[in-house]
Amino acid sequence: MPKLVILTACERVLIERVSSLPSLINIFQRMDVQVIPDTPIAPNAVAAIRWAVFALWMHTPEERGIEYTQRTEIVGASGNKFIDVVNKFSITDADDLQSKNHIDVLGLPIDTEGFVKIRIWLEGVADTSAEYQFAVRHQSQKKETHENAANSNPAI
Repeated sequence: MPKLVILTACERVLIERVSSLPSLINIFQRMDVQVIPDTPIAPNAVAAIRWAVFALWMHTPEERGIEYTQRTEIVGASGNKFIDVVNKFSITDADDLQSKNHIDVLGLPIDTEGFVKIRIWLEGVADTSAEYQFAVRHQSQKKETHENAANSNPAI
């Protein structure tokens, strides 16, 4: 049975062309989101942030060639499901017992402070579920600063 050894959220996953080795850039612990005081945040608000979910599964030699279906679910701090993604994968190389999967995500649920949850599992394979969480915090931005930025005329 495949064993999940890494599950994380990060800013970006870079895959080296020749070796296909992954590099994880800026692993998330917390995301600070600028908000304007006394301004309501819309339900299901999403920030235009690009980020990624990375999973690394270890296999046994007997699992070579078996296709697995990975489910990834992201739930915002409000408890609302943000995305649900299905990936199919298998290992075929004789000298590689790892499956490396990543999902590029556009948008981050920010309507509620708290923890964004990433849940992952293999369909039909017992004891493969795992969860990763990172916090979303609202940071107050001075209203005057926001208004000044909106009214400024940048030099061209």
